Amino acid sequence: MEAGLTLVLPIFGVIGVGILAAKFGILSEKAIDGIDRFAFTFALPALLFRALANTELPGDLPWGLWLSYYGGVLIVWALAGVTALLLLRRSPADAVMAGFGGGFSNTVMLGIPIILTAYGEEAGVPLFFILAFHGLTVFSIATFLLETTKPRGGVRLTPVQIIGESLKGMVTNPIIVALACGITYGQIGPEIPKGVDTVLEMFARTGIPCALFTLGAMLTRYEIKRSIGTAAVMSFFKLAIHPVIVFVLAYYVFALPDLWLKVAVTMAAMPTGVFCFVLSSRYDAAPGAASSNVVLSTALSLLTLTLVLNIFL
Repeated sequence: MEAGLTLVLPIFGVIGVGILAAKFGILSEKAIDGIDRFAFTFALPALLFRALANTELPGDLPWGLWLSYYGGVLIVWALAGVTALLLLRRSPADAVMAGFGGGFSNTVMLGIPIILTAYGEEAGVPLFFILAFHGLTVFSIATFLLETTKPRGGVRLTPVQIIGESLKGMVTNPIIVALACGITYGQIGPEIPKGVDTVLEMFARTGIPCALFTLGAMLTRYEIKRSIGTAAVMSFFKLAIHPVIVFVLAYYVFALPDLWLKVAVTMAAMPTGVFCFVLSSRYDAAPGAASSNVVLSTALSLLTLTLVLNIFL
């Protein structure tokens, strides 16, 4: 376990510092939000642009990667949702959120830092292909299902409106914009000028620690307080079942290249992202379970990510 621990412990150490800073009031919520905005508007976009601007794209579209990762998301979503509906006797809207929590990874705050740290800048290409359509697919499906089972204010959004909201979220997301610009510049642009590259590098160095610190600080806003049974089911599917299914699809069905397999499975092994709670609160669909799951899955991922990274490293 030494290889995995060597990588994971410092990462969770930075998360722990963020938790302590928020718990003891060293930084206010407004200050933490400012660090968060800096990380995701400047630092991480600079890191991703710089990584992808010097990377060559594969000749073919990565259908195997998409089907492995998103096929795994949908399978886990269905399994966790049915479990919540039939075994835990939750409402249809709650079951949708249970499935969402079982398949929605913390892609940005934890996924990007761990994957780039573990596998290097070369991992930026499969990372880009996964993240490029993450919002459009996962958020659109979740919103459609929630609008079907529990529309906000009694007014149901149309499928066109749902897709429109998701597309707007994509084109205004600095992470997605940086990924797309980096890939585009890498294919058609000259080498990054030295002065510009130095500026990008300075921002890039701050991206990972700022993202991890912010994750820790923001975790203090969520509590393990209600629906522990449902939260435990969501965490089980997220940390145990999701990466196994993605591995089976990536390795046995689509025979992905080694690096791409590692990126897909490691992303699937990430804990549930905090947007799960945001969405559950918006629709009042299992907000207690979602809050508990965010904290529980993040804590348990210290063990599961160590195991996954130890296997791959």
